[in-house]
Amino acid sequence: MNTFKACFFRRPFISSLLFLLFAAPDSFYAQDVSIQDFRIPETKYQRLMGSLSGILDKTIYNSAEYSFGALQNEHSNSSKHSNLNSALYYAFAEFNENQSLEIGTQIRGELTYQSTDADYYDLSSPYKSDQLHKNYHVSISPDIRYSKYLVPDKWFWYAEGSGYYTFNQSTENYNVTYTNGYFYNDSSFTKLNYWTASAGGGIGYGKFRDGSAVFAVVRILEKLADDSVLVRPLQKDEILRIVDVYSRKIEYAYSQDEYEKFFMEDIFKLLQEMGVFKDNCASAYSVLKALQVLSEQIEPRLFGWRARIGLQRRFTEEIMTRDISGINPYSSEYSWHTGDYALLSFEYGYPFTLNLHFNSSLSIEIPRIDYERKIGYRYQISGIYQVGERIDATVSGSAERYSSVYKNLDENEFVRNLRYNAGISFRFFIENNVNLNVSLSYSEQRQDRYSASAPGSSEYQFPTIEFGITYRFL
Repeated sequence: MNTFKACFFRRPFISSLLFLLFAAPDSFYAQDVSIQDFRIPETKYQRLMGSLSGILDKTIYNSAEYSFGALQNEHSNSSKHSNLNSALYYAFAEFNENQSLEIGTQIRGELTYQSTDADYYDLSSPYKSDQLHKNYHVSISPDIRYSKYLVPDKWFWYAEGSGYYTFNQSTENYNVTYTNGYFYNDSSFTKLNYWTASAGGGIGYGKFRDGSAVFAVVRILEKLADDSVLVRPLQKDEILRIVDVYSRKIEYAYSQDEYEKFFMEDIFKLLQEMGVFKDNCASAYSVLKALQVLSEQIEPRLFGWRARIGLQRRFTEEIMTRDISGINPYSSEYSWHTGDYALLSFEYGYPFTLNLHFNSSLSIEIPRIDYERKIGYRYQISGIYQVGERIDATVSGSAERYSSVYKNLDENEFVRNLRYNAGISFRFFIENNVNLNVSLSYSEQRQDRYSASAPGSSEYQFPTIEFGITYRFL
């Protein structure tokens, strides 16, 4: 501990002053390693998961109404409900400094069956009713992204595609039989087929990385230094070796259900090989303190810059079929939309210190048709300041404009949305397992409807204060 302080006071006066202003009080390793030292490690993982769940229940209900001791109305009801849900998820990723491939697919299915039988008795017209409702729902969401550098850290090309498909079918039958022989029947049928997909690609220049793993490793080392279990400070190359393991945390998470124990085991094994532990081991208390870093909400430390330009095509098809007896015997609606877009984006991030960070991004979407009115953009900016071990603050702002077709009509009738947002949030660690979150934000939104039948505009303001307490049980 004294060695750290001695090295600190040998710095020039200006550097020491900047360090006091922008670094957290306990960042002993800030002078040795920077977030900009991070490099993307070789990482590969895949996982296939499936789930199946169901509900089966029954409800029996009886009621009676009396007037001066005489039965007036009586009602009995019996209903059965069953629900079956299934899901299948596959993820694959392989990336390093020069290329990245990510594939993900999610399939969900749901079956709902509900039947109700009821008996109604009153002095005028007793009757019986039965109702049957069935619903089937399936959705599929594929996604793929690939990029590769032609010139390391400079020129790259990328391709990406995504889609969403949903099928929903619902049927309902309702029958009523009166004791006088009158019979009533009602039924409905609805079917929806909807899918949307987009595909595109382009070229880019520059390099963008997330150095939050560096900050997390420094947090672990600070906790171990506070417990006085380290015999010496780690060198820069040693810290980066640990960062290389920590930055592959997602690989551990996808390969193991309870990945934390395997993940921390490899980190502490590496520290042990470096010979930095007293008595060549760490106490269980120190290990648990280091493990708390995994539950901390560490903001991304995006740094570098990158510019991209590309083309994208989107497809959307929707088919809605309805059949409602007595009201609308049969109806069918069909809509089809395609769109071509030019996409421009720019990202920039800079770490002033380990604890003070700035990043921003701008994306512009230019449609081929009516681009002068429908051009869209999104700009985001944020600043992160780690005040200390127990307090951090984030200031953020954004501006966004996008367009959507108005009530699924032709391309000339659309809604254009413009939204601004600004806010600041604080997080306070009250004790090891308790933290308080406070955020203040203000948003404005304007909608302009470009429609021959219903033109108009509307404005909204959203001042918001949010606060909450989080308690970690495990």
